[in-house]
Amino acid sequence: MRHVRRGGVQVRSSVRCVLFCVIALLSMLGEGMALFALTLESADQLGSWGVTALFLIGLVPPILAAPAIGRWVDGAALFRVWILNLCVHIGIFAVMAIFANILLSLALMSVASVCAVINGAVVFKIIPRIRGRFTLARASSFLVVATSLAGIIAPAIASIAFARAGIGAVLWCATAGFLGLAMAAVVLSRSLAARGHEVQTGSEPAPNARITGGGAALVRHPRLRILLLPVAAIVLFTAAEGVAGVFYLREITDSDTGYAVLLGAWSVGAVLGSLLGGNRRFGARSSLPILLGGGLVGAAILIEGLWASAVGLAVVFLAGGLGNGLHNIGVRIAIYEHVPESRHGAAWAQLRMLINVMVALGYLIGTPGLLVGSARTIIVVSGAVTLLAIILSAVLLGRTARGGVRRQRAVAESEG
Repeated sequence: MRHVRRGGVQVRSSVRCVLFCVIALLSMLGEGMALFALTLESADQLGSWGVTALFLIGLVPPILAAPAIGRWVDGAALFRVWILNLCVHIGIFAVMAIFANILLSLALMSVASVCAVINGAVVFKIIPRIRGRFTLARASSFLVVATSLAGIIAPAIASIAFARAGIGAVLWCATAGFLGLAMAAVVLSRSLAARGHEVQTGSEPAPNARITGGGAALVRHPRLRILLLPVAAIVLFTAAEGVAGVFYLREITDSDTGYAVLLGAWSVGAVLGSLLGGNRRFGARSSLPILLGGGLVGAAILIEGLWASAVGLAVVFLAGGLGNGLHNIGVRIAIYEHVPESRHGAAWAQLRMLINVMVALGYLIGTPGLLVGSARTIIVVSGAVTLLAIILSAVLLGRTARGGVRRQRAVAESEG
């Protein structure tokens, strides 16, 4: 009877996990639509500097606030922080929609960018608690798929809504998305509170985690320190490729439509890679999807620069996107594996800080004529250096593993 009851609880928790990811997708759609519409509005009203300001606003405040965000999320009541943060997010988009002032919107987006990191850190901590029968890799893959789908769908919907009804309609959609997520957060909070034993499933340390307080959560474990190298390289050089690709890919496709198709191929590949990364083979070893996925990303970027064929690059981008999805799953699992649950909020905030720094540097590296001459050269160098970072990381991980085996043998011999 106890087994049947426990199985029923796990099934309900699994259904809860899927529903949560669906609702999270709606909020991501709203946020993505709002950001896309604000990009268009900034370009129309303020010119190129307005778009640059919007991008910097999304990068700089989270970098500065990341340490405080991590401490707050890990030290306060998790659901209280989450619901409060979502209410602030709702208020931000509602005020933008009511006043329809681009300068006010840019100022509020600096707050929204910080709220987005808080939301990500809380959701990262919640997933282990509501995964039910799913593995951590599979539950994480649902959320990564939602992120990828939002990246595909949001710009298309936002562009149509912006053209027909203006930015106000798009911002109200974003408000509605976060309102739905806030309501789901309240229901989920009460549901987990009613089953105290389920709340504890996310509080146990990861199998390989070192329990240490303070400091940078991401660099406490030696394997995780090594894995951060390919993570940083992939973010840096995909950002650089994204900027250089605006010029290079539009040139070789001869149309904006062809350029959009290539970007769509990458996004579709990311969805497939996210689903693949959730299976047991990849989910059991975080280093495998990080290195294999990173290798596919680096190879795709390198081939992009060497092979100027629009049709061929559609297949290459599909493979690159698949690697991107695998890599993203691996990063999440690596943190779950090597960082204790009590530090997950700090780890996620620090990861976002690292990503934002690398993206900002990538924008600089990827601007043709700023540091490197042509867009094509930037893309070739980006792909090659990414592959070198993957190879170096694999070598370092191999040495770490061999060193661990030797230490275990030495301990066993001394005890014998």
